[in-house]
This record gives sequence, C-alpha cells and structure tokens, in this order.
Amino acid sequence: MRRALIPALVLALIAAGCRRAEAPATPATPPAAESSTVAPTATQPAEAVTEPLPEHDVTGSYFAMSDLPAEFAELDHLLLATIDENANPAPLNGFLRPKGQAAKDYTLVTPTMTGRNLTFSTIAVDGIHYEFTGAFDVLHKFAENPPPYETAVLTGTLTKHRGGKSIASTPVKFRYEAGG
Repeated sequence: MRRALIPALVLALIAAGCRRAEAPATPATPPAAESSTVAPTATQPAEAVTEPLPEHDVTGSYFAMSDLPAEFAELDHLLLATIDENANPAPLNGFLRPKGQAAKDYTLVTPTMTGRNLTFSTIAVDGIHYEFTGAFDVLHKFAENPPPYETAVLTGTLTKHRGGKSIASTPVKFRYEAGG
C-alpha cells in the first residue's frame, strides 16, 4: 500500500512547489558563464533531451547528503519534474527551494539532460542565481523504486552567482527522497 502512495505524494509535492514558485514576468536569464561540459560516451546520446527517456523518471526531491558550505546554507533542496502543476507531462523543470517558507524559489531556467548529465541555471532572486553541472550516478524511475536513503544519485558542482559574478562553488552529492 505504501508504494502506491509514493507517486501520489510526489505529485502533490510537485504541484504545491510549482504553484509556490514565482518567476518574474520576463525570466531573468543569467549571464553566460564558463561551462564545463562532459563529452558524451558511447552510452550517452549526444543530443540534449528535456524529457528523460521513458525508462527513467527523475521527478522528485533531491537533498544534499552533507551540509553545504555557509555560502549555500540558505538552500533546502532541489526539485526536478517532468510534469507540470496539473500533473500533465511536461519538459524537464523544477526549482531550488530555499529554507524559510516566505523565500522565493529559484526556478530552473535551462534544465538540460544529456544522457546521465544534468545542467541548469536558475532565475535570479534578489540578484542571486545558481548554476549546476553534474551527472546522475543512479538513473531509473525513482518514484516507483526509490534508491536507498543514503545513496548518492546526483553528483556535481553547484555555483552561486551575484550580479553576474561567480561568488562561490561547491561539490555536492544529492540523495533522492520520495515525497520530499
């Protein structure tokens, strides 16, 4: 019975989070920054996809496995989704949720999956935006078959920008949590 509730909880969480995210009327596109891309391998397609392959579903909440440095202490978790606020299929989307209920979400502007690789930037909130470059260590339908709690499923580098300049960067490992 509990397994049947997990997808419903994830959908409810995503719907609530998507409604909470407030994007400006015209999304602020962060300035171009140096990008470090990972070359595709034989098992990774070269083309970017905005929706994971059907055998994969990255929809859910991702929490850092260890405390983030002080420069990132305001962040609570990352949410990724392949559905919209009405639970209809949608291109890859999501947000970085800060701690504190009154804080605005950092909506993902350009989330892109290329094979296992994930990159995104966020809208700017009060002059701050984030970028992430990394890869899924584990990739399947997480809501149907959640990985063990202490399993790193997404590893990469999170960079914080203020006024278009990089002010902090940290390696981060995320774990998946059903229902957030």
